[in-house]
Amino acid sequence: MITGLSMAGGYLHAILYLPVHYLLELVYFIFRCRPQKEIVNQHILITGAAQGIGAEFALQFAEMGNTVHCVDLNSKMIQEKVEELKSKGHKAVAYTCDLTNADQVTGLYEEITAAGHSITVLVNNAGVAFGADVTTMSLNQIQHSINVNLVSNLWLIKLFLPKMVEMDTGHVVNIASLAGFFALTNSTDYCAAKAGSIHTMTQLRLQTAGSNLKFTVVCPFFVATKMITGLDHGKVHAILPKDLVAGAIKGVRENKEVVIIPRIFHLIRLITSIIPKSIGDVYLAKTKVKSLDAGTFIGQQMKDKIK
Repeated sequence: MITGLSMAGGYLHAILYLPVHYLLELVYFIFRCRPQKEIVNQHILITGAAQGIGAEFALQFAEMGNTVHCVDLNSKMIQEKVEELKSKGHKAVAYTCDLTNADQVTGLYEEITAAGHSITVLVNNAGVAFGADVTTMSLNQIQHSINVNLVSNLWLIKLFLPKMVEMDTGHVVNIASLAGFFALTNSTDYCAAKAGSIHTMTQLRLQTAGSNLKFTVVCPFFVATKMITGLDHGKVHAILPKDLVAGAIKGVRENKEVVIIPRIFHLIRLITSIIPKSIGDVYLAKTKVKSLDAGTFIGQQMKDKIK
């Protein structure tokens, strides 16, 4: 009986809060005045930081006055990127780590912890896209895709989140994709992993409700990086990494739960969620990016090495 009353009280509180919440959201939308927190003098861990989106995160966070801990599989490239940041007067540390290897990820955590650093912003950015029909992929290839795009995120969160909980401060950022919401040609494994990345943030928000921890998932359209090498920019207007990262960091500073870039996809997502699935599927099938073929994804080169 008491439990039932407690639940009823919780629902009533939520219902009464909704008008205030939506009023604030309307004010923020019209006047672009959403409060932004300062992110400075913090230790920020970024995966896949040697190039593309990760490198931009490292640069922009470093320019804000933070120490960036840059992680990548490519030892040479990550060292060069960190030296470049240091030459500009920024604080940066390089780490070489295979995110599909739990022992190496644990070693990364232990190295950072032993140095006395507490990571307060974790950016799970590293990813891979094979761009292959799942029926043509081996189990190793499927597992590699899921391990890079999802499992590594979970393992890093498992290691670094407890300290954030202890300090009652911290922000976890998952770089997912609109492919987590909408189907993408020849990317069953990728879509599944990115959908998982999105729901990871939802679950963690509920798990840590009432704390000062924040969780943001970033879902962009196609980004002009080396992950997609053969994109027809005449048909598909890809986002520049610097623009994506600027928008993502703005969303993080505003403690947004979901950052979708470009913003028009908020509306498209809403429309496709309320219309019948049979109609939505026809729409998505007709508007899919036909310029994407197997050769578009740089992951095809890696796919050939992972049998």
